Amino acid sequence: MTPKTPSTTMVRPEQVSTPAASGPADFAARWNEARLVYPLYAALATQFELAPLPHPPGELPPARPTREVFDADMKWLDTIDQKVQAFQMRQLPPAILNASEESLRALVHRQLKRPDKTNADRDKIDLLLVQYFALCASEDLVHKEITLEDVARILQPVLPQGDATPLEWCEPLEQILEKTKRCQSLRDMMEDGLLEQGRLLKDSAGAMFYDPAALVAFCRFNFLLRRAFIRMLHADLSALREAINSLESKGVKTVDCRGAGFSAAEPTMQLRYFCENWRQPFQKDYTQSSVRRSFEQLLALRADLEEALGDKHLSPALAPSVHGSERSGAPATPEDENTALMMTASTAFKHAAPPPPAVPEQAPPAADLPEPSAPVVAAARHEAAKPAEDVPAAPTAAAEAEKVLEAIWEQLIAAPPSRGRSMSTIVLQDTKVLLSSWEVSAFVSEGGQESEDLRRAVVARALLSLASEQRKRSGEERALASALALARTEVSYFQGRVEQAKRAKNTEAAVNLGISTKRLLSFMEEAEKLQP
Repeated sequence: MTPKTPSTTMVRPEQVSTPAASGPADFAARWNEARLVYPLYAALATQFELAPLPHPPGELPPARPTREVFDADMKWLDTIDQKVQAFQMRQLPPAILNASEESLRALVHRQLKRPDKTNADRDKIDLLLVQYFALCASEDLVHKEITLEDVARILQPVLPQGDATPLEWCEPLEQILEKTKRCQSLRDMMEDGLLEQGRLLKDSAGAMFYDPAALVAFCRFNFLLRRAFIRMLHADLSALREAINSLESKGVKTVDCRGAGFSAAEPTMQLRYFCENWRQPFQKDYTQSSVRRSFEQLLALRADLEEALGDKHLSPALAPSVHGSERSGAPATPEDENTALMMTASTAFKHAAPPPPAVPEQAPPAADLPEPSAPVVAAARHEAAKPAEDVPAAPTAAAEAEKVLEAIWEQLIAAPPSRGRSMSTIVLQDTKVLLSSWEVSAFVSEGGQESEDLRRAVVARALLSLASEQRKRSGEERALASALALARTEVSYFQGRVEQAKRAKNTEAAVNLGISTKRLLSFMEEAEKLQP
């Protein structure tokens, strides 16, 4: 089948839905749709306190409204549309979101008909289409190799113009899916930046995203990516249990798991309890950063246990993926902010929520960015307040950044990471810091501005880790304030650099620095909780 090019398929967003008619028939159709989607909107409004309900809880709007009720309810639905985000829809209990194919179909139609769609609208459509597919696809279909024709057929009630013809500009989606087949762990997926790459493609699509053929392609991509994510999540949890079993069989009772946020001598019994009862953040705890931290803690724990066992003791289920070594320490250039962050994968496909969206980052004006060639210490422009004269002055963030940079460099050069390992651990004082393969590469191989940016991101993260541990142990506040001030400055710079990379179509640089920046933001959020 010959792929179509964007020039032959470009459509306006409103073309994916049937234009509204006028008159009594339109009045009745709009009201019927409103009554179908009302339970979903009422649940969203109640759960997230978006607006008071126009009708008593548990009641539908009247079947035959007055004009006043019609107008008021339509305005209320529009208000909820403007306020609700995709990640909030994702948090609706399955019993509500999947209660009725007819209601979910009406919700998709309502979103597709919205004029002047924003990125937030796009993310909701992206979510709802894969949710509809998961609800309506048969059990046999969801476990087999799903084609564009399969997706177009299932989506026909909500997307009658759905086209299974491949689009040339959507080909990167297939490349990403091919890479997921070689992933053995969530670590592999995160290391390759597969989620971020999918998101970048959506961001760059513009109005082409609403081409019916593109909607079909992205729906298939999202569902298959979710399925792969669930597979790898189960593989990671299984590997953790096997590692704990292996350690206990060797008589090991405690493990240094500081990289995962546990103690330097964490009992294996506690680690087993953690693995058996692991759940990702949900409901009130469900935010982009909390989800990312939860999955990264899982991967960091696996890295700690692998380190405790030693590579020579690893069984095949625990052995690190070898495809990462083919990149010579740097990720390949091929995923998602519907996303990054991360996928919700707590139950089977029909009840699992799709991937959560990452929050779009706002880049500062170019004039506000430090010079690209500025050294790592130049970012420490804003420091904590000067201490009292009778108290010894704390080292400046710039001085500490320089020392941390040298310490990381020395450790990585002295003990290069094992070939094939996608993450490496360095120890600063008594604090363990995990580095991704591309971050390690930024230290140990020749590189230009992109490597310098990554080194700066690692240093800022390491400073926050050190200062946070010091704050917990001794109550010292100045180092934490200084590290946070540096991190805030760096994040603004990194966000601008990511946007520059996107505009330059440098996907690898945008993905790598974007992930490192999000990790820094996650550390900042935790560090801010320690401030008085």
